[in-house]
Amino acid sequence: MEVCQGNDGYINRRKEQGMNVLRRENMKEYIRKKGIVSLKELTALFPDVSVMTLHRDLNYLAEEGDIARIRGGAKYVGENHEEISDISNKSEKDIVAKKAVDFVKEGSAIYLDCGTTMMELAKILPDMYINVVTCGANVAMEAAKKIHPTINLCGGVLNRNNLSTTGSFAEIILSQINIDVAFVSAAGYSLEGGFTCGFETQASFRRLLIEKARCVIILMDSSKIGRMLPFTFADMQNIDYLITDKKPSPELLELAQKNNVIVM
Repeated sequence: MEVCQGNDGYINRRKEQGMNVLRRENMKEYIRKKGIVSLKELTALFPDVSVMTLHRDLNYLAEEGDIARIRGGAKYVGENHEEISDISNKSEKDIVAKKAVDFVKEGSAIYLDCGTTMMELAKILPDMYINVVTCGANVAMEAAKKIHPTINLCGGVLNRNNLSTTGSFAEIILSQINIDVAFVSAAGYSLEGGFTCGFETQASFRRLLIEKARCVIILMDSSKIGRMLPFTFADMQNIDYLITDKKPSPELLELAQKNNVIVM
């Protein structure tokens, strides 16, 4: 009889574990489709689950790298931690883009990285004779609304989340182009990890880009400072400018000054 009770307990635990896995998979898929969700939405989606359990589920998915916790909810990040397009921090991205556009000079070749900040920069590019190089299909389409810029789109494997291309084909194309100014995105910056992103092929592409460009400008809103993702593509000594929306910490400013990086 005791053996039977033990078996029942084991079976119940296995059932509970299976339910947890299924619920988390459903939650991840829901967040993936929505992009950004609130805890209130998840409470309505899983009415029989406690708020504490939902928090544990979100923490689990965040540790797995599938989502990022944000105030009041979560957003999907999947393979590319920074890459899914959303409207979070849009005003900060506008500020960063407006600071960056002054570096665009007629007759130059510029690189625009993928991401929402680069979309904002592409929108306000001056309509002048410049060569725009990008791995972002949506960034290229936005820049193509101007009459005079020449648009060069790097080929490669398409990331459906942000419509960017990476991989060996993209690197071959980039290796044959001279870049005056590279505007580069970063999903995170930390003192120990440097400038990071969530996708290895993108990190490889950005390392090559930094080698090619005469001037490297990191565009990053302040929400990314303090975050560290799996793949480092640059350290402070590899860049020339860091453009953000708020004054960084004294430690970051000191490191930037030590490496002759101008922070704007």
